Amino acid sequence: MNYQDQNTHHQTLATQRTPPQLIIDTSTSPQNITYPSTESRSVEVSLTSTNKRGRKYPSPPSSIYDNSLPSPSLSKNKSSTFDKWLPSTMLRISRVNAKTFLNLSIAFNILLLIAIFLPSEQAHDYLGDETWNKIGQYGLINNRWNNDLALSGGQAVLQVPKTCSMCEVNPEFCEEFGEENMIKSLGYTGTGNRLRRALAKMRSGKPFSVGVIGGSVSKGHGLDAPDGDNPHTPRNLNRIIFDHLNERFPNPNGISLGKSGLAEGKNTFVNGAQGGMGSDYFSLCFSEHIPDEVDLVLIELGINDEALIRNMNTYELLVRGLFDMPNKPAVLNLQVFALMFQYISNGGDLHDGIAQFYDIPTVSIRNPLLPQVFKNTTEVRHLFHNRVKDLAWKDPLEEIDLRHLSWQGHEIMGKLAAAYIDTQLCEMDKIEAKLGNPESIDYDKLYPVEPLPRAQIMKKYDPNSNLPKLAPQCYSANALKHPLKPSSQEGWRHWNWKEKHYLIADKPGSKISFPVSTTLGQVQLHYLRSYQYNLGSTRCWIDDEKDKGIKLDGYWKEPYNIGRAATIRDDLTPGSHTLHCELLNETADPKGGKEFRIISVMR
Repeated sequence: MNYQDQNTHHQTLATQRTPPQLIIDTSTSPQNITYPSTESRSVEVSLTSTNKRGRKYPSPPSSIYDNSLPSPSLSKNKSSTFDKWLPSTMLRISRVNAKTFLNLSIAFNILLLIAIFLPSEQAHDYLGDETWNKIGQYGLINNRWNNDLALSGGQAVLQVPKTCSMCEVNPEFCEEFGEENMIKSLGYTGTGNRLRRALAKMRSGKPFSVGVIGGSVSKGHGLDAPDGDNPHTPRNLNRIIFDHLNERFPNPNGISLGKSGLAEGKNTFVNGAQGGMGSDYFSLCFSEHIPDEVDLVLIELGINDEALIRNMNTYELLVRGLFDMPNKPAVLNLQVFALMFQYISNGGDLHDGIAQFYDIPTVSIRNPLLPQVFKNTTEVRHLFHNRVKDLAWKDPLEEIDLRHLSWQGHEIMGKLAAAYIDTQLCEMDKIEAKLGNPESIDYDKLYPVEPLPRAQIMKKYDPNSNLPKLAPQCYSANALKHPLKPSSQEGWRHWNWKEKHYLIADKPGSKISFPVSTTLGQVQLHYLRSYQYNLGSTRCWIDDEKDKGIKLDGYWKEPYNIGRAATIRDDLTPGSHTLHCELLNETADPKGGKEFRIISVMR
């Protein structure tokens, strides 16, 4: 039976049946009521359509649930539903038929006993939607569970239990984006304990702080905001998330952007994203860019990390370092995607395994939208940064920055993450409603923060391993807390391009030295690698052991520019040392470029 035939069938039955009626109340949870259909519930997203607010946004999906269908009604004049599949010959009394009717009677009575004596939610789950609705149509559900069955205008109304899906908490966005797309965006949810603990603090009225660790996408490149690449512009995906939280949990003292305002009782948003930086930088330098007392950290590094095992290790170190911050913050992993690299899959796919092990929820924009891009290439004009703002090209990829999301992409990512956060608030309401007086709830016990595993998963198993708390040190040209300052320099200088700062040299023989102190015996230098900036090479070593130094090439053939960390030594004795670097005359750049750019020194 197709959808139209079924609709006609329901209408025919409705005209033949008489009250009293048992109807399904869809006002609370319409997505829990479904009618069989041969149509798929998948929704194609078009970023070119215009929604009711006049913005270009995903096309609203066709209606999944048709509320025009008549409510199933109870009839005293009709025979049993089983009649429609029982041949008339089976109504003749015989030993075989009597046995068949006996088996049917036993099965039917088992269903009734389940519906009557089990709690309704458990019985519903056990029987399934179709059987449960059929039992309800014939008035066979016990009325003693007032939460599930109530009287309304002389009719028995089945109250469908509320769920905490993303579509339930944000039905308007769900209608625009599509239910299946919302579901696809949830890469991993886990227990949610850290996030719920942070949300409990927020709705208690205390000021809260949100920090961002990310690359140029989170920095806001490509947003074309009136204030330029301002990382705190309201169009930024991370700011959308913060504004959603601030709207839910406003503070009378207002908000602070770019610096901590907790001392003044303000909700705080600090976007610490750095263009061209990955987890190898942030694993040791995260504290230079977000407040120490942060409550929620948004990580967006999926396309800044290449699909290399080393980046799994640095991402794990980053996560462990964040979890050890004073407020034991929650972390939300945000996965964007790019189309300019050798592979669409990138470091974010390696991050997923680490995130799951550390119970970090992940929200992805790639899972729902990339299939739509495969179906319609012109969608990239709207999902990614449109450099010339002209939609009349013949080539859909012309002048499109396939690495940075457009404002539409930012808005979708921000709204998806906000909807996920609302699902957690919904789940908290359900949990806490069973506990009585909210003032007596110990949220640290209700949403416990588990201690960090005593070892990394990116290390060989050792039953005796016990990784100490990490205390990274970072001296960065982009930092305010601990700026990179050499102890001596000859031929090197500070230079910046917009918000990116470096120590650079372009004359061979230029030397620079930095004091370093290490407890684990490791020293790293972070420097820029590029295929287009004509970068040269340098040699770096520790103390007077120049023979143990390593050569670093700024030039490479990869079609992007990004900071890369190099380990200078990992076998040093604990204590103070000196890092030396000298610009070489030889260069890997085919055009003979000599310039070298240092970003940070880390240990």
